[in-house]
Amino acid sequence: MKKTVAFLLAAVLIALPALQVSGQDKDTVQPLKKQYSALGLWGIGLKGTTDGVGFEVIKGFGSRLNIRLGYSFLKIPFTYPIAMEGISVTATANLKFGGANLFLDFYPVRNVIHLTAGVMQNGMKHSVSVTPTSEFPYGDIMVPASEMGTVEAVITPKLKFSPYVALGFGNTLSREHRVSFNFEMGALYHGAPQLDLAGTKMLSPMASENNEQVIMTAIAQYQWYPMISMQLSFRII
Repeated sequence: MKKTVAFLLAAVLIALPALQVSGQDKDTVQPLKKQYSALGLWGIGLKGTTDGVGFEVIKGFGSRLNIRLGYSFLKIPFTYPIAMEGISVTATANLKFGGANLFLDFYPVRNVIHLTAGVMQNGMKHSVSVTPTSEFPYGDIMVPASEMGTVEAVITPKLKFSPYVALGFGNTLSREHRVSFNFEMGALYHGAPQLDLAGTKMLSPMASENNEQVIMTAIAQYQWYPMISMQLSFRII
């Protein structure tokens, strides 16, 4: 009898730790969803896009939303000589891109894919001026290049504040790492481009209102500007 009681007591003592572990497993509290401070999740980003190079200040909200306020700028000047029948001219172009932006990112798949929408203050302004560099035969006389004048065309967007939509890969502000990379493809809607023609001296008739309307009709189809962006972001807090 004593041996039986001792055996049962030993069995209980051996089983007790296993019972305690089992009870702890049942009572284990699931980890809480990570919370983000309303004052936290701030960062800066350096970006290169088809609309210029620039920077952004980024604010995150929760795990799926970012707001970006930024600015970009790009200016491309170039000169191109053109030889035509009887005359040589020089075309001087200045292509200006950029502007301020306010974008909202939504992450249906966290840290992987995001949808972006927003607005951009569109600073696009492209100008081309054509100046003769040789004499021009006019009947029986040769007109000096200095007397010919110039023709200039300036193209600007119809919408100074242009809507923007994009699909992005990566995160503009990572919750897990200090540094993150983002690649984005989208488009900027600026409406039908606006044209302003101006001419001087003998070339002033080329800047007629009729010619201006003909050119505007030809370029009216180009209402979207494709945007490709790469950005390196640094989370501050």
